[in-house]
Amino acid sequence: MEFLEYSTYFDPDEFLFEEGDPGECAYIIESGSVEVSLDKGGRKLVIAILGAGEVLGEMAIIDNCPRTATARAIERTKVTAIPLDYVEQKIENADPTVRLFLLLIMERYRDLLSRLSHVFEGMSTFQPEASKEVDATPTLELRNVVAQYVEMQKRINTAVNKPSSKSDKISIGESTLQDTKMLVIEEKRLKSALMKEEFRLHYQPIIELTTKKIVGCEALVRWQHPSGKLFPPSRFIAKAEETGLIINLGYWIAEQACLFQARLGNEFKQPLFVSINLSGKQFEDQLLIPTLASIMDKAGAARELIKFEITESLLVANPELASKSLHELKETGAKLAIDDFGTGYSSFSYLHRFPFDTLKVDRAFVNAMLRNKKSNQIIKTLVNLSHDLGMDVVAEGIETDREADLLEQYNAEYGQGYYFSRAVTEEELIKLL
Repeated sequence: MEFLEYSTYFDPDEFLFEEGDPGECAYIIESGSVEVSLDKGGRKLVIAILGAGEVLGEMAIIDNCPRTATARAIERTKVTAIPLDYVEQKIENADPTVRLFLLLIMERYRDLLSRLSHVFEGMSTFQPEASKEVDATPTLELRNVVAQYVEMQKRINTAVNKPSSKSDKISIGESTLQDTKMLVIEEKRLKSALMKEEFRLHYQPIIELTTKKIVGCEALVRWQHPSGKLFPPSRFIAKAEETGLIINLGYWIAEQACLFQARLGNEFKQPLFVSINLSGKQFEDQLLIPTLASIMDKAGAARELIKFEITESLLVANPELASKSLHELKETGAKLAIDDFGTGYSSFSYLHRFPFDTLKVDRAFVNAMLRNKKSNQIIKTLVNLSHDLGMDVVAEGIETDREADLLEQYNAEYGQGYYFSRAVTEEELIKLL
């Protein structure tokens, strides 16, 4: 299924899926209606009639089992397809408790469905009607199991669906439906962009303030969109983090940046350091540290000239995980920097727990230092305390010569910003060198 084909139509009597089919996707019904039934030896038992806003086919993609029922469009029906890989990724990235609940629900659902099929098969009294449907007055046992099945479906729908104020028939609601569509299509677009190598790395020079020479650069990802536009990370990084695609994208960024650092040293005899941003989401990958170490070695990069930048949000959200992971990353020989320091909840009272080599002063303080005495004093304090903790300083967002001169007077080692250069391509950076 192409990523744009998330909306599909089924004509009357057309099957969405049949019992035994693989569970390739779930469906949200946008319009029309669907009959869900069991079929044993040509005898059919209708277990549900679903309408607009309801979900079907979700169970087979939760536990990756074949379809246990048949779904047929009663009238022309429009559905939104939610692919298997999308749901699998969400479950994989879910809280362990959520995964446990899903497992328990599926076990109970499968048990109940097995009982339903068993009772259905064991019935001997059927009306031989043209539709071959089960007798309109089934046994009490069958009615009881069907009632339990329907009740379980209601509980599941109540748990995952958002009520709509527009129609009593629609259980999900228009906003949720649209959000789901956008999540699916945006994730597919990002996956496609990664597969088609539409991402690009640009590099913003980092300057030694005393000599005004380029001593390093920060790798910044861009999306060369098929429309021809070059999208900044603000357009897609948050979505990549939300969908989990930041893991693979992050490894691609690290690989390309390490290859560039190796070329700078080998081909151009420029031993520049290259800074690579790491998302807090990436630290949820247990293989992050060994994978990054392998990437550096395979690229031929000098480990001491690779600097991984981490935002303070990781430190605040899970300081124990951060401390363990950062010490392990430090042991690879790479350098570590804390980015955007001072914009959130950072505190020097716990910063000493982490093995950072560099503190990056956020542009908000740099841009305000000439007109705000407090910002000016904050920068002085940050520089002095950083040095006391054994860290050098990179001031971000420098836009004027006055800002650069003041930061040099305050003994900040490095500067970065539009005053020196915007982020440029590899070729442009080599020309600057």
